[in-house]
Amino acid sequence: MDAAEALAVVVRGIRRGQGLSQEDVSSIGRSHLSRIERGELNITLDVLVRLAGILDLDPAALILMATSLQAHESFKDGLKRLSKQLNRIKKTGIDLEIESLVRAGKLPPGRPARSEAAANALEANRLRKKGMRVVEIAERLGLSEATVRRYTKISPSD
Repeated sequence: MDAAEALAVVVRGIRRGQGLSQEDVSSIGRSHLSRIERGELNITLDVLVRLAGILDLDPAALILMATSLQAHESFKDGLKRLSKQLNRIKKTGIDLEIESLVRAGKLPPGRPARSEAAANALEANRLRKKGMRVVEIAERLGLSEATVRRYTKISPSD
């Protein structure tokens, strides 16, 4: 069972268990909900959050139940699994890192720079000033030519 199918079973089961018709969940749209409940759609996080709100649940509960179905485990065992993971996150301090990112504001676009990026950029510029060609710098530092050009601000034609 893939993720969309597992979520379909969970959503349909909860909706029916709460005595709701598809029309009662109209802010999602009946046709859209029908496709979700048949496992035909991979929904966005925004739709998941909205759907969970309509069903008066936390979105994490829907995901936990769906992943538990996929793993052929009870919801109780899924909750234990999740609890262990959250404890591991807390123990390693990742939760504090996430909180500091939130306090810092919007994350910069793109992937984070590698720890050696600054050193590579300095070395690429040093080698370029010595007259070394981009292709040679890339080979020496184990970088792509595009990265060396970016570090040294050289256009592809140079």
